[in-house]
Amino acid sequence: MPDAPAPGLFRIVQLEVAGELDLNDGRWTVRGHANRPRAVVVVETTPRPRRRFRRDRRSPEEPAPVPAAIVTVVDADPLDAARPERWLQHADGEAALTEAVSVVRRLLHLSAVAAADPDPRPLRLRDLTRAVLAYGTGAEGAYGRWTAGRRLRVPADEPDRVRRSGRGVGSDERLADLLSGRDAVLASEVVTLRARQDLVAGRTREAALGLRMALEAGIAELEPWRDAPQLDAALDALRAERPRVADAAAAAVRGGLDDTQVQAVREVLHALSVALARRAGGRRVGERAVWPRPGSAG
Repeated sequence: MPDAPAPGLFRIVQLEVAGELDLNDGRWTVRGHANRPRAVVVVETTPRPRRRFRRDRRSPEEPAPVPAAIVTVVDADPLDAARPERWLQHADGEAALTEAVSVVRRLLHLSAVAAADPDPRPLRLRDLTRAVLAYGTGAEGAYGRWTAGRRLRVPADEPDRVRRSGRGVGSDERLADLLSGRDAVLASEVVTLRARQDLVAGRTREAALGLRMALEAGIAELEPWRDAPQLDAALDALRAERPRVADAAAAAVRGGLDDTQVQAVREVLHALSVALARRAGGRRVGERAVWPRPGSAG
Protein backbone atom coordinates (compact mmCIF):
# COMPACT_ATOMS: atom_id res chain seq x y z
CA MET A 1 0.00 0.00 0.00
CA PRO A 2 1.61 3.32 -1.05
CA ASP A 3 2.35 5.98 1.54
CA ALA A 4 -0.15 8.81 1.79
CA PRO A 5 0.96 12.31 0.79
CA ALA A 6 2.22 14.52 3.62
CA PRO A 7 -0.78 16.61 4.76
CA GLY A 8 -0.85 20.39 4.63
CA LEU A 9 2.34 20.93 2.61
CA PHE A 10 2.67 22.96 -0.59
CA ARG A 11 5.36 23.56 -3.20
CA ILE A 12 6.97 26.96 -2.79
CA VAL A 13 9.28 28.84 -5.14
CA GLN A 14 10.76 32.10 -3.94
CA LEU A 15 12.34 34.56 -6.36
CA GLU A 16 14.47 37.57 -5.58
CA VAL A 17 14.44 40.23 -8.30
CA ALA A 18 16.75 43.21 -8.52
CA GLY A 19 14.76 46.43 -8.29
CA GLU A 20 11.03 46.84 -7.85
CA LEU A 21 8.25 45.10 -9.72
CA ASP A 22 5.12 46.87 -10.90
CA LEU A 23 3.16 45.24 -8.08
CA ASN A 24 2.13 46.47 -4.67
CA ASP A 25 3.27 44.43 -1.71
CA GLY A 26 0.68 41.90 -0.61
CA ARG A 27 -0.83 38.54 -1.47
CA TRP A 28 -2.39 37.85 -4.84
CA THR A 29 -4.26 34.76 -6.04
CA VAL A 30 -3.53 33.89 -9.65
CA ARG A 31 -6.16 31.76 -11.35
CA GLY A 32 -5.91 29.55 -14.39
CA HIS A 33 -8.31 27.60 -16.57
CA ALA A 34 -11.98 27.77 -15.55
CA ASN A 35 -11.09 30.33 -12.88
CA ARG A 36 -9.41 27.63 -10.80
CA PRO A 37 -6.78 28.89 -8.33
CA ARG A 38 -3.29 28.29 -9.67
CA ALA A 39 -1.05 29.86 -7.06
CA VAL A 40 -0.84 32.47 -4.33
CA VAL A 41 1.87 35.08 -4.95
CA VAL A 42 3.30 37.02 -2.02
CA VAL A 43 5.15 40.21 -2.93
CA GLU A 44 7.47 42.04 -0.57
CA THR A 45 9.83 44.87 -1.47
CA THR A 46 12.85 45.18 0.80
CA PRO A 47 16.16 47.09 0.69
CA ARG A 48 19.33 45.22 -0.16
CA PRO A 49 22.94 46.44 0.27
CA ARG A 50 24.36 47.81 -2.95
CA ARG A 51 27.19 45.67 -4.31
CA ARG A 52 30.53 47.44 -4.19
CA PHE A 53 33.22 46.06 -6.48
CA ARG A 54 35.95 48.56 -5.56
CA ARG A 55 35.95 50.57 -2.36
CA ASP A 56 36.75 54.25 -2.67
CA ARG A 57 38.88 55.20 0.34
CA ARG A 58 37.90 58.84 -0.08
CA SER A 59 34.23 57.97 0.43
CA PRO A 60 33.79 56.05 3.69
CA GLU A 61 29.99 56.10 3.54
CA GLU A 62 28.33 52.90 2.54
CA PRO A 63 26.33 53.19 -0.69
CA ALA A 64 22.59 53.55 -0.28
CA PRO A 65 20.70 50.25 -0.38
CA VAL A 66 18.77 49.36 -3.50
CA PRO A 67 15.28 47.82 -3.49
CA ALA A 68 14.75 44.17 -4.22
CA ALA A 69 11.46 42.35 -4.76
CA ILE A 70 10.98 39.08 -2.88
CA VAL A 71 8.27 37.09 -4.66
CA THR A 72 7.01 33.86 -3.11
CA VAL A 73 4.89 31.60 -5.32
CA VAL A 74 2.86 29.02 -3.38
CA ASP A 75 1.07 26.33 -5.40
CA ALA A 76 -2.68 26.21 -4.86
CA ASP A 77 -2.64 22.39 -4.83
CA PRO A 78 -1.11 20.48 -1.90
CA LEU A 79 2.19 18.71 -2.46
CA ASP A 80 1.55 15.14 -3.62
CA ALA A 81 4.56 13.51 -1.97
CA ALA A 82 4.69 11.03 0.88
CA ARG A 83 8.31 11.98 1.65
CA PRO A 84 8.63 15.73 0.99
CA GLU A 85 12.35 15.79 1.80
CA ARG A 86 12.99 13.19 -0.91
CA TRP A 87 10.75 15.12 -3.33
CA LEU A 88 12.78 18.26 -2.67
CA GLN A 89 16.03 16.44 -3.37
CA HIS A 90 14.90 15.03 -6.72
CA ALA A 91 12.40 17.67 -7.93
CA ASP A 92 12.98 19.27 -11.33
CA GLY A 93 14.15 22.70 -10.24
CA GLU A 94 14.30 24.01 -13.80
CA ALA A 95 10.64 23.18 -14.42
CA ALA A 96 9.59 24.62 -11.06
CA LEU A 97 11.45 27.86 -11.77
CA THR A 98 9.89 28.14 -15.24
CA GLU A 99 6.40 27.59 -13.81
CA ALA A 100 6.89 30.15 -11.04
CA VAL A 101 8.18 32.79 -13.45
CA SER A 102 5.18 32.09 -15.70
CA VAL A 103 2.78 32.69 -12.80
CA VAL A 104 4.48 35.99 -11.87
CA ARG A 105 4.52 37.14 -15.48
CA ARG A 106 0.78 36.53 -15.74
CA LEU A 107 0.23 38.54 -12.57
CA LEU A 108 2.35 41.38 -13.95
CA HIS A 109 0.46 41.30 -17.25
CA LEU A 110 -2.92 41.51 -15.52
CA SER A 111 -1.63 44.31 -13.29
CA ALA A 112 -0.47 46.29 -16.33
CA VAL A 113 -3.85 45.83 -18.03
CA ALA A 114 -5.70 46.89 -14.86
CA ALA A 115 -3.52 50.01 -14.60
CA ALA A 116 -3.65 50.72 -18.37
CA ASP A 117 0.14 50.88 -18.25
CA PRO A 118 1.56 50.95 -21.80
CA ASP A 119 5.15 50.44 -20.63
CA PRO A 120 5.24 47.82 -17.85
CA ARG A 121 8.51 46.43 -16.56
CA PRO A 122 8.91 42.81 -17.70
CA LEU A 123 10.22 40.02 -15.51
CA ARG A 124 13.35 38.67 -17.18
CA LEU A 125 15.22 35.62 -16.00
CA ARG A 126 18.45 37.59 -16.00
CA ASP A 127 16.93 39.94 -13.41
CA LEU A 128 16.72 37.11 -10.86
CA THR A 129 19.40 37.30 -8.19
CA ARG A 130 18.24 34.29 -6.20
CA ALA A 131 15.72 31.44 -6.44
CA VAL A 132 14.73 28.78 -3.92
CA LEU A 133 12.61 25.66 -4.36
CA ALA A 134 10.97 24.60 -1.12
CA TYR A 135 8.01 23.03 0.58
CA GLY A 136 6.09 24.24 3.61
CA THR A 137 2.69 24.88 5.07
CA GLY A 138 0.30 27.39 3.61
CA ALA A 139 0.86 29.69 6.59
CA GLU A 140 4.63 29.55 6.05
CA GLY A 141 4.32 30.34 2.36
CA ALA A 142 2.01 33.26 3.10
CA TYR A 143 4.85 34.91 5.00
CA GLY A 144 7.66 33.95 2.62
CA ARG A 145 8.91 31.07 4.77
CA TRP A 146 9.14 27.30 4.33
CA THR A 147 9.97 24.07 6.10
CA ALA A 148 12.90 23.07 3.88
CA GLY A 149 14.35 24.35 0.62
CA ARG A 150 17.27 24.33 -1.77
CA ARG A 151 18.84 26.98 -3.96
CA LEU A 152 18.22 26.94 -7.69
CA ARG A 153 20.71 28.25 -10.20
CA VAL A 154 19.81 31.50 -11.93
CA PRO A 155 21.65 33.47 -14.63
CA ALA A 156 23.23 35.73 -11.98
CA ASP A 157 25.13 32.68 -10.72
CA GLU A 158 26.87 32.27 -14.07
CA PRO A 159 30.05 34.09 -15.15
CA ASP A 160 29.52 37.29 -17.14
CA ARG A 161 31.05 35.71 -20.22
CA VAL A 162 28.32 33.06 -20.20
CA ARG A 163 25.41 35.36 -19.49
CA ARG A 164 26.46 37.94 -22.08
CA SER A 165 26.72 35.36 -24.86
CA GLY A 166 23.00 34.66 -24.98
CA ARG A 167 21.63 37.48 -27.11
CA GLY A 168 22.27 35.70 -30.36
CA VAL A 169 25.26 35.38 -32.63
CA GLY A 170 25.91 38.61 -34.50
CA SER A 171 23.57 40.81 -32.46
CA ASP A 172 26.33 43.35 -31.76
CA GLU A 173 27.10 43.60 -35.48
CA ARG A 174 23.41 44.13 -36.25
CA LEU A 175 23.19 46.77 -33.54
CA ALA A 176 26.19 48.57 -35.05
CA ASP A 177 24.47 48.52 -38.46
CA LEU A 178 21.27 49.93 -36.97
CA LEU A 179 23.07 52.68 -35.09
CA SER A 180 25.10 53.69 -38.15
CA GLY A 181 22.09 53.77 -40.46
CA ARG A 182 23.37 50.91 -42.63
CA ASP A 183 20.30 48.93 -41.64
CA ALA A 184 16.84 49.76 -40.36
CA VAL A 185 14.35 48.08 -38.05
CA LEU A 186 11.39 46.69 -39.91
CA ALA A 187 7.93 47.14 -38.43
CA SER A 188 7.36 43.41 -38.90
CA GLU A 189 10.40 42.67 -36.72
CA VAL A 190 8.91 44.61 -33.81
CA VAL A 191 5.44 43.08 -34.19
CA THR A 192 6.94 39.59 -34.52
CA LEU A 193 8.90 40.03 -31.30
CA ARG A 194 5.73 41.12 -29.51
CA ALA A 195 3.82 38.10 -30.84
CA ARG A 196 6.62 35.82 -29.65
CA GLN A 197 6.50 37.43 -26.21
CA ASP A 198 2.76 36.78 -26.03
CA LEU A 199 3.19 33.18 -27.12
CA VAL A 200 5.94 32.49 -24.57
CA ALA A 201 3.76 34.02 -21.85
CA GLY A 202 0.84 31.78 -22.82
CA ARG A 203 -1.26 34.60 -24.29
CA THR A 204 -2.16 32.61 -27.38
CA ARG A 205 -5.05 34.83 -28.49
CA GLU A 206 -2.84 37.92 -28.50
CA ALA A 207 -0.07 35.98 -30.23
CA ALA A 208 -2.41 34.87 -33.02
CA LEU A 209 -3.74 38.39 -33.60
CA GLY A 210 -0.25 39.86 -33.54
CA LEU A 211 1.03 37.20 -35.92
CA ARG A 212 -1.57 38.12 -38.53
CA MET A 213 -0.31 41.70 -38.58
CA ALA A 214 3.32 40.60 -38.46
CA LEU A 215 2.87 38.17 -41.35
CA GLU A 216 1.30 40.71 -43.69
CA ALA A 217 3.86 43.37 -42.77
CA GLY A 218 6.69 40.86 -43.13
CA ILE A 219 5.63 39.73 -46.59
CA ALA A 220 5.40 43.33 -47.79
CA GLU A 221 8.68 44.43 -46.21
CA LEU A 222 10.64 41.37 -47.29
CA GLU A 223 9.54 41.56 -50.92
CA PRO A 224 12.32 43.99 -51.96
CA TRP A 225 14.87 41.59 -50.44
CA ARG A 226 13.70 38.41 -52.10
CA ASP A 227 17.03 38.06 -53.93
CA ALA A 228 18.75 37.38 -50.61
CA PRO A 229 19.83 33.73 -50.15
CA GLN A 230 16.83 31.43 -49.61
CA LEU A 231 14.50 34.37 -48.99
CA ASP A 232 12.46 33.86 -52.18
CA ALA A 233 11.39 30.37 -51.09
CA ALA A 234 10.75 31.62 -47.55
CA LEU A 235 8.42 34.32 -48.88
CA ASP A 236 6.45 31.79 -50.91
CA ALA A 237 6.14 29.61 -47.82
CA LEU A 238 4.91 32.53 -45.75
CA ARG A 239 2.25 33.38 -48.32
CA ALA A 240 1.07 29.79 -48.19
CA GLU A 241 0.57 30.12 -44.43
CA ARG A 242 -1.97 32.93 -44.73
CA PRO A 243 -5.03 30.63 -44.39
CA ARG A 244 -3.72 28.99 -41.21
CA VAL A 245 -2.86 32.35 -39.66
CA ALA A 246 -6.25 33.81 -40.61
CA ASP A 247 -7.98 30.78 -39.09
CA ALA A 248 -6.05 31.17 -35.81
CA ALA A 249 -6.75 34.91 -35.69
CA ALA A 250 -10.47 34.34 -36.28
CA ALA A 251 -10.51 31.79 -33.45
CA ALA A 252 -8.77 34.34 -31.22
CA VAL A 253 -11.49 36.89 -31.92
CA ARG A 254 -14.18 34.30 -31.15
CA GLY A 255 -12.61 33.42 -27.82
CA GLY A 256 -9.79 30.88 -27.98
CA LEU A 257 -7.51 28.62 -30.03
CA ASP A 258 -7.38 24.86 -30.07
CA ASP A 259 -4.12 22.92 -29.89
CA THR A 260 -3.79 22.70 -33.67
CA GLN A 261 -4.16 26.45 -34.08
CA VAL A 262 -1.65 27.16 -31.29
CA GLN A 263 0.83 24.88 -33.05
CA ALA A 264 0.21 26.74 -36.30
CA VAL A 265 0.96 30.06 -34.59
CA ARG A 266 4.16 28.61 -33.16
CA GLU A 267 5.32 27.23 -36.53
CA VAL A 268 4.53 30.34 -38.57
CA LEU A 269 6.13 32.62 -35.99
CA HIS A 270 9.29 30.55 -36.24
CA ALA A 271 9.23 30.65 -40.05
CA LEU A 272 8.68 34.41 -40.05
CA SER A 273 11.55 34.91 -37.57
CA VAL A 274 13.85 32.85 -39.80
CA ALA A 275 12.87 34.85 -42.89
CA LEU A 276 13.50 38.15 -41.11
CA ALA A 277 16.87 36.82 -39.96
CA ARG A 278 17.84 35.98 -43.53
CA ARG A 279 17.01 39.50 -44.58
CA ALA A 280 19.34 40.74 -41.83
CA GLY A 281 22.17 38.51 -42.97
CA GLY A 282 21.41 35.57 -40.71
CA ARG A 283 21.58 37.48 -37.43
CA ARG A 284 18.62 36.36 -35.40
CA VAL A 285 18.54 38.64 -32.38
CA GLY A 286 17.00 37.05 -29.32
CA GLU A 287 16.19 33.69 -30.93
CA ARG A 288 18.52 31.69 -28.72
CA ALA A 289 17.35 31.16 -25.16
CA VAL A 290 19.63 32.65 -22.51
CA TRP A 291 18.53 30.37 -19.70
CA PRO A 292 18.37 27.55 -18.90
CA ARG A 293 21.12 26.09 -21.00
CA PRO A 294 20.34 22.82 -22.81
CA GLY A 295 21.09 19.89 -20.56
CA SER A 296 21.30 21.98 -17.39
CA ALA A 297 19.84 20.56 -14.22
CA GLY A 298 17.96 22.37 -11.50
